[in-house]
Amino acid sequence: MAEYQTQQKTLLLDYMARHAESSLSMEEVAEGLKTDLGDKAPGKSTVYRLVNRLVEEGTVRRFNAEDSRRALYQIVGGKNCNHHLHMKCTQCGRLMHMNDEQSEKIIKQIYGNSSFAVSQEQTTLYGSCAECSNQNKK
Repeated sequence: MAEYQTQQKTLLLDYMARHAESSLSMEEVAEGLKTDLGDKAPGKSTVYRLVNRLVEEGTVRRFNAEDSRRALYQIVGGKNCNHHLHMKCTQCGRLMHMNDEQSEKIIKQIYGNSSFAVSQEQTTLYGSCAECSNQNKK
C-alpha cells in the first residue's frame, strides 16, 4: 500500500520537530496543536492514530513516564536514527543520540558477552545528562 503525506501528518511532524527536545503525552500533543493551529489542528483521535503510526514507522519513540504508566512520545532525528542507541535524561527528558561508532561498540560487546542481539531501533539508555548532573552537584 502506498504511503502518502497527509496535511495532518505534516502538521503533526512539524509540531513534534519544533518540540524535539521534549517528551510529550498524546494529550499534550493534541492540546499543543490546538493552541498553535486553532480550527486547523487535527482532531484528538487523528492525533492518536497518526502518533501510533509514526511509532510503528520509527519516526517517533514511545517512552513510559518516570513515575507512572503514562506514555510519552518524542520525535527522533534523521533518517539514520535507527542505526545508533539513544540516551534519555530522566530529569529533563532530553533525548540524545549516541554516535554510531560508540553504539556499535556497545552492541558488539553485549553480543560477545551474552550472544544477546540488541535492537538499536528500540534501545534507549536512561540516566542524567551532563547539565542535570552538574546541577545536582551544586
